[in-house]
Amino acid sequence: MNRATLPIAIAALAATLSAQNPGYLFTTSATESTLSGSAGTVLQTLRPNEVSHVEFVPCPVISAEKWAPRTAYDTMAGDADLNGTYYNPAIFGSIDALCDIPSPLAGCPSARSVFFSPSAPLATNISGAPGLRPGDTGRVVRIGTLDGQVEYFLRAEDLQSALGMPITPVVVDVDAIAADPGYGVFFSLNGTHAVSTTCGLTTVLDGDLLVIPAYAITWTWDLRVQSVLPNSALLVYSEAQMDTMVANAAMTDRFGVCISQIGDLEALDIDYSNPIQAQVPCTGLVVFVPTFVFSGSTMTGAGLATTLGNGAIHVAGCGPLASACGTPLPTLGIQMGLMPPSAALGVPSFVNALQSVWTSRFVVEPQQHVLNSPTQVPMDVWSPSAVALVFVTIAPPVIVPSFPLWTCNFPDVYILPPIWWTPVIWWTPVPAGFSSFTTPTVTVPIKLVWQGVAIVGSNLELSTPAMVDIN
Repeated sequence: MNRATLPIAIAALAATLSAQNPGYLFTTSATESTLSGSAGTVLQTLRPNEVSHVEFVPCPVISAEKWAPRTAYDTMAGDADLNGTYYNPAIFGSIDALCDIPSPLAGCPSARSVFFSPSAPLATNISGAPGLRPGDTGRVVRIGTLDGQVEYFLRAEDLQSALGMPITPVVVDVDAIAADPGYGVFFSLNGTHAVSTTCGLTTVLDGDLLVIPAYAITWTWDLRVQSVLPNSALLVYSEAQMDTMVANAAMTDRFGVCISQIGDLEALDIDYSNPIQAQVPCTGLVVFVPTFVFSGSTMTGAGLATTLGNGAIHVAGCGPLASACGTPLPTLGIQMGLMPPSAALGVPSFVNALQSVWTSRFVVEPQQHVLNSPTQVPMDVWSPSAVALVFVTIAPPVIVPSFPLWTCNFPDVYILPPIWWTPVIWWTPVPAGFSSFTTPTVTVPIKLVWQGVAIVGSNLELSTPAMVDIN
């Protein structure tokens, strides 16, 4: 594929798909709870290394719900640190950025397909070096017959090359990212870096928004970044400009204090429903900049702002996604479906990663991830259908094999293994919505992998997988 903007038809279709999105995938900067309480299940707890989903229906009361539990990532990644246990509560540290590049080739967004950037590197004993690092944006996939592999959207080395930096050692840490084949890759970095962009030497701050323009990117067939032109990055908005937008938004934090600075630019998403600006930097080449929804480290209470009109509170679904300065209540978090600690104090989190999507969810999670035998195993489920079963089978000691089924909630099967592996050993029906069940007693040390199967309309759907280590 040529180093140029993709064909107009593909870019237009991608934008059309994104414009239909009714909700957000996002991560929180601290551990939070769903507004609904998730029927008292473990699914009510939202952690920084898990992905949540909020739909703005039905108004006025909405609830963020767990979309990709960390146990799903534990299953996909396997025992990457080879400590004898799949369960890794600190996997990735936190998920700092999300990216589901709009593409007619990409299919349904799932925990397998959405790219992300971690705050801590994934161990490489299964994926091999270099692994998934804070400067990378990637995902954990099966490549060929190998599970637990890393597929990159944008490697840290390419990011540093675009910034005119040496490609080694890797020193960048992605804090926010948004991409479109017609625009390029927009991003923000943690920390301060001396760089050489197309417009010359400069210092990049953690509140800056930059872009690798589409003309400087060679894309793979499936719209990942294959390579970039060195020194091709450009500054879109400086931290000072972002500060101005935050001040113009006139929004409060969790304490009700009016915010005037962004701190770090932490989350970024393209808003296809609002205008596009044309910037002409030093190159003389036009760079098109869409409207963005964004979050900063000062925006506790999980508030969101927009670049529209040089800064405003973002409005979506049920109304403004933050409280305005001078209003009686602070930004509580309820606008993103999070449970505030009190009626007068917002959630501690800012939105740490953001991606608009049209998606569904089907999740399973054990109440305890590590147990001692003999024991029963309690599990919690959210099913999109009353015609659903949850299966369990024995897992190998290091990585669970999967094979593709290409369903929408999760595209790979872990509990219907090939004939050379252990068959399903137990299953139970589950109702629609939230439910819990407990297995018969497990009498020996074993590793178990769980996955739900449901009929949704006329489609067969799989849940995210889950692991239990029994010692």
